[in-house]
Amino acid sequence: MTHRQAQSQDAWQRCLTPLVTAVALIMIAYHIMIVWHPLFGELMNQNTHLGFCLVLLFLHWARLAKSAGWRAMLLAGAAFSLFLVLYMAVEYERLDMEAGFPEPRDVAVGVALILIVIISTWKSFGSIFPVLVLMAIAYALWGQYVPGVLSHPPLEFGYIVSNLSVGFQGIYGMLMNVSVNVLFLLVIFGSIFEVTGVTKFFMEFGAFLSRHLRGGAGQTAVFSSSFVGMANGVAVANVAITGSYTIPVMKKSGFSGAQAAAIEAMASTGGQLTPPIMGIAVFIMANFLGTTYADLMGKALLPAIAYYAIAVTGVMLIAAREGIPLSKAKLNRRVLAQGAPVFLLPMTVLTVVLMLRYSAGNAAFWSIVTLLAVSFARPATRPDLKVLLHNLVKGAILGATFGAAVGCIGILVKCMTFTGLATKFSLLITGLAGSALLPALIMTMILSILLSSSTPTVIAYVVVAFLAAPVLTELGVAKTVSHLFVFYFAIMAAVTPPVAGAAMVGSQLAGAGYIRSSWESFKLVGPFFLLPYFLVNNPVIIAQSQPWPQAVMGLTALVIAMGSLMCFAQRYCLTHIGRLEGLGFLAAAVLASLYGIYGQVPMLAASLAVSTILLVMQWRKRRSIQPGALSRRRSRSID
Repeated sequence: MTHRQAQSQDAWQRCLTPLVTAVALIMIAYHIMIVWHPLFGELMNQNTHLGFCLVLLFLHWARLAKSAGWRAMLLAGAAFSLFLVLYMAVEYERLDMEAGFPEPRDVAVGVALILIVIISTWKSFGSIFPVLVLMAIAYALWGQYVPGVLSHPPLEFGYIVSNLSVGFQGIYGMLMNVSVNVLFLLVIFGSIFEVTGVTKFFMEFGAFLSRHLRGGAGQTAVFSSSFVGMANGVAVANVAITGSYTIPVMKKSGFSGAQAAAIEAMASTGGQLTPPIMGIAVFIMANFLGTTYADLMGKALLPAIAYYAIAVTGVMLIAAREGIPLSKAKLNRRVLAQGAPVFLLPMTVLTVVLMLRYSAGNAAFWSIVTLLAVSFARPATRPDLKVLLHNLVKGAILGATFGAAVGCIGILVKCMTFTGLATKFSLLITGLAGSALLPALIMTMILSILLSSSTPTVIAYVVVAFLAAPVLTELGVAKTVSHLFVFYFAIMAAVTPPVAGAAMVGSQLAGAGYIRSSWESFKLVGPFFLLPYFLVNNPVIIAQSQPWPQAVMGLTALVIAMGSLMCFAQRYCLTHIGRLEGLGFLAAAVLASLYGIYGQVPMLAASLAVSTILLVMQWRKRRSIQPGALSRRRSRSID
């Protein structure tokens, strides 16, 4: 880049930055306003939201553009996006009445709107998901030429376009409504958190807890990253935010680069299944299931506890295997005392308002008010106004990327429903699995991970909720369990090879190999893969009634299965595990899991017997090793 080009780019940035800031702040004000006084009807609020999202994104990208040609195209994209949503607003009544039968000019506008939403999603999240959407559109256009049961009747081009855009379907609808009334303000809530110093509180709180658990630096990462991920909702971004601090500290304390990357990836991913916010996707699930957020939060509590029990245990096993001692880091109690109200009060307000069955928009609004009031009350937590403004704009841009992506998801979902593809897809899997539940569960798990491997959880869950969850419902699995099953695997995709996006970012921060880091993250998270299978026949795990003997046996089997698989994966229990012992732990995990799925008591009895024998063997081995280890420590201290 020449000096003149650099000057031109700086001039454009100075010109466009105030415009981006103004649009972002107006967008935030608009969304706060419609919480109390909806200006338009539901569809017009969605249209206005979409307009804000597209214009803000194109202006933001134009501000960052390095060439004049790209900048001109992006500015034209912002102007064109504004024209499209204004056309939809002006022609609203006619388009709504003529849905399915658009005029030629409507078809042109509809095609342009579809393309601009897909392009926005492509630029925000990469090509994989938009390509999937384009494939779905191609199927809608030419699916009549597909042989066999996947074929559908011919559909008029205008009819397809109307269903995907100008008929106020596809891009518009339930999902865009969730983006308007739930996602955007919660993203703003999370962006304000970053400037209040609450991240330092998370780090200190994690350090406080880790003083009592082996592998202190790793435990700090587990606790601090989980809190941040709770509101963030994007595992990859969470690793980038907290990993820049936690990973170097873990490496310094004795963890390898791959282990540090894996621990951070696992912790950042788990925040999305932890109440009260659960990475925002839970609010979409509540809409799908026709239930309340409070009900889902109660169901998700025990699985979240199980996840972090696995995380803490896995770090302890790694630390014991590698000889990493308890943390002796000094605690900054002032940071703990100052940060606690900034975190606890807004989260309490959010949870209580939601439990009282007010809307998510109300909950987000009052949480934002509480967060700002508490943070400004003390000089130590008072955010710098410039930094606060920067984060508000950054949060609005992130919310806009979700808004465009939700529109793209709506296109995919509509293509699957009006062509009958979703139903045919379910029939295909059930046909392959027959009446056997376990093969269907495994295929659904693989499908959920593959569909979610390169997208944020919010997007990933919506996709698998339409494609994968109906497969289990067809086999008689309860609807809530079906959605939680695919939801958990959509989350786990971030730490599952071959993609493992969270581990990929962690490996870059740790300077470690990506393959090794993703494998280590998979070993840490692996035991949680068993829990969704247990949900099918053990409703006690999601706080539903079950006869107490079966409930006790189900929870016992779950503990045996996850604990045994963790020991097998880490090759360590009370001490190092040999090859035959490892196979024994694997057998115990398999037997307990089979009980969890099929409820056969002999399986549980066998797993309990095997695990008890192995624990006794480990205890005896540890006792025989300890005297030698103790003498070596004493000799070192004498030297």
